[in-house]
Amino acid sequence: MSTKPISLNTDKLSNYQQWKKANGGDFSLWDYLSGVANAEIALAFTKLFLPDFVEHEGGIFLSEAFNRQIYEQWKAKLGNDIASIERVMNHQHIDDLLAGADTVGADNLFYLGQVLAQMWESHLKSLYPSRRFKMICNPDYPTVLVTFYQIRD
Repeated sequence: MSTKPISLNTDKLSNYQQWKKANGGDFSLWDYLSGVANAEIALAFTKLFLPDFVEHEGGIFLSEAFNRQIYEQWKAKLGNDIASIERVMNHQHIDDLLAGADTVGADNLFYLGQVLAQMWESHLKSLYPSRRFKMICNPDYPTVLVTFYQIRD
């Protein structure tokens, strides 16, 4: 993936900043997670960061986003171009996945998109080592778009 790395801007995380103010300057993001999250939420997030995939007609798709009927519609529209079908069917907007995405700032949404793209790429490489994938993470104001497709020779 060839996006410019950026870092998390915790100044724009208002709830975290309130916790930090109440708990002192050495209060960390891990301390924050200990106060607001739980194991069930953490387990659910594993499926966002390391999602399940489905293989269909040579294409690799996010299982959460795959629908055979919609696949057939895109197949008819895109003329059997599996990479294009993958690109459109795998695209996810951060604000559709997580409530409150509009409150954390565009730079943090882009950071999250980059993390998702990196995690998905790593996971895809481990599951499909003989295949190559193109990851895309683009600002799409007011959100960020993340998608992927296979590179075919």
